[in-house]
Amino acid sequence: MQATIRRELWSIVVVSALSAAFLLRVAGQAVQRWFPQEFLPAFDAWQGSGMPYPALLASQVVIVALLGAAICSMVHRARLLNATGSRCVIVIGSVYVAVMLARLALGLTVFGDSGWFTAWISTLLHLGLAGIVILWGRDQLRLARSANAG
Repeated sequence: MQATIRRELWSIVVVSALSAAFLLRVAGQAVQRWFPQEFLPAFDAWQGSGMPYPALLASQVVIVALLGAAICSMVHRARLLNATGSRCVIVIGSVYVAVMLARLALGLTVFGDSGWFTAWISTLLHLGLAGIVILWGRDQLRLARSANAG
């Protein structure tokens, strides 16, 4: 029982920390867009895609809201998925990690001259988002299993 509680707390702490890192990325890029600071990377260094910044910012705001909802569901032990849905989320997160690791590896080797493959800030934060997806899926799977056992 205590091991389960420790795992749940660990997951909440990690998801919260990764979410905070993502929020700082969103804020950092916004600051560089409207109030550039010398101590931060240049605006373009934050950009990992060709998406226009207003659309990117809007999607990031949606992601921040989803991260908040995920953290709330974990804190309140709210089961939103069944076991099958939870496993699908874990698989999606795992594929997401694999793609981002491949992006990182290819950027360090074969495609070092390509902007998308060498956007380190973006790639690392995508790895963080993928980790959140996996941890949230694991939390949902744990809740689904305990609901089925009880």
